[in-house]
Amino acid sequence: MRRILKVLVWTAVFAACAAVGAVVAANTNPFPPGVDDPGVRPDPDASLSPTDDPATGAAWLVRIDTRTYHDLLVGGRCAANWRIDIGVPDEEGPIDSGASATLKGDLRCDEPTAQVQAERIDLRAVGVLRGGELRIGLEATSRSPAGSQELSGFLETIPRLRIVIPASDGSTSYLDRVLPDGGGGTFGVVVSATISSVGT
Repeated sequence: MRRILKVLVWTAVFAACAAVGAVVAANTNPFPPGVDDPGVRPDPDASLSPTDDPATGAAWLVRIDTRTYHDLLVGGRCAANWRIDIGVPDEEGPIDSGASATLKGDLRCDEPTAQVQAERIDLRAVGVLRGGELRIGLEATSRSPAGSQELSGFLETIPRLRIVIPASDGSTSYLDRVLPDGGGGTFGVVVSATISSVGT
C-alpha cells in the first residue's frame, strides 16, 4: 500500500512541475534583449537609409556592376546581378572603406528553391591608391535579410578578385572569371567597374 501511495505522490509532484513549467514557458520570451528571433525577418529597406551611403565624405565613387552565377555539377544554375558602391578618398595610400552590394532584380535559378536569397551584402573594401591607380579587394561583413543565403556565388567569387582601375574620372575596368566551386561545379563572375568624381 505504501508503495502505491509513493507512486501516486510522485506522479502528482511531476504533473504539478510540468504544469508550472508550461505556464512559465508560455509567458516567457525565449529571446532576451539583444538576441534576434530567427523567425523574424527585418524590413530589407530598413538598412538602406541615406546615412549608409558609402560615398559620404569620399572624393571618388567606384561603382561595380556584377553578374555572378553558380553552375552545379548535377546541372542547373543560379544567377544574380549586383551593384556595389565604394567611396574612396582622393589621396594616395592605403584604403579601408565600407561598401555595400545591392541585389538588382531577382535571383534566377533553373530549379525552384525554398531558401531565402540575400538582398544586400555589406562589404569591407581594402586596397591602395598609388601612382594614379586604384587596387582594391572586397570581403563580406554581413548580409540581410537575417538568416538569408547567397545562392549565385557572389560570396565565393567577389573575395577572390582584385579590381584594378585608373584613378581618373570615367575610367572603367572589366573582369570575367570562372572558378571551381570545390564540388565539381563552377562559379562565374562578370565585373564592370567605373570610377567617377563624387557629385558628377
